[in-house]
Amino acid sequence: MTNARSASDFARELAAGKPNSLGNTLNVVRTVSGEPKRFPQLLALLLHQEPLVAMRAMNATKRLMRGDSTFFHPHRASLVAEYSKTTHTVVKLGLITLYFDFTNEFTPAELRRVKVLTLRWVSEAIDWMILVQGLKLLEKLAKLDPAFEPKVLAVAKRLRNDSRKAVSTKAKGIISRL
Repeated sequence: MTNARSASDFARELAAGKPNSLGNTLNVVRTVSGEPKRFPQLLALLLHQEPLVAMRAMNATKRLMRGDSTFFHPHRASLVAEYSKTTHTVVKLGLITLYFDFTNEFTPAELRRVKVLTLRWVSEAIDWMILVQGLKLLEKLAKLDPAFEPKVLAVAKRLRNDSRKAVSTKAKGIISRL
């Protein structure tokens, strides 16, 4: 009962404030920093039905993991297996950036899953940020695994004429570098 109440407390706190602000995200980060055992409650909110709560939970998660990798390591596998099932674009974007930041920390099996997820998210994406950050991650993964390069080049070639300059520029850069 306490765990459910605590998670709902985080959800209420993350839902508060103006939509285009951090709201109370930094308060949640401070709380979890002081009580690391509550981190799984924050992670669970990545799958919250309310997009604003999920977005702010991802922001808090990235802040904690980037600030202290001990938040990352025990939850590494769940970022790939469980939280990747999100329907929220902003959470997918956050996962892509975490995958990029911690690429060297994943097991080979987890990296294979990251490749599949990123290829899928980029192929399904409309959001230019998912496309650009996804391409950035795919390029990094191709440099680590030359056998993956043809798949990344195929995606980049498909996106090189995208109407959004950031997307087309990133795709053309990958084509020239791989």
